[in-house]
Amino acid sequence: LQSRWLFELLIHNVVSSHALKCYTCKRPTDLGKCVSITNCSAEMTACRTTVLSLDTGYPFFGNVSVEKSCSKDCKPSDPDSLGERHPDYCCYTDLCNVGAGSEVSAIVSTTTVAVTLALALLWTGL
Repeated sequence: LQSRWLFELLIHNVVSSHALKCYTCKRPTDLGKCVSITNCSAEMTACRTTVLSLDTGYPFFGNVSVEKSCSKDCKPSDPDSLGERHPDYCCYTDLCNVGAGSEVSAIVSTTTVAVTLALALLWTGL
């Protein structure tokens, strides 16, 4: 619980220090064509990617349709839920919503890691 609070504080501080930049496309758009960059307003704290369709026909190289936006209250989909039709992915650093989903949530900035380590060292008094 303490580490979650520390992580949320870290994210809040990183995000609130400057306006977040996200890739945005308001209508369902092919992943490769969703390249507009938006400077989010101050209250927007996350970049959201909603995966709308994934063409899985042979040879399984289908197109991915997405919507991407700045978000005030981004709530990621539960990766373990069954039957999720349009999963949402959230990330919290500039232009982090570059991909189409699971790879989005796997991106971790070097700055975030460094700040987390520094806060952990300060927290433990080392």
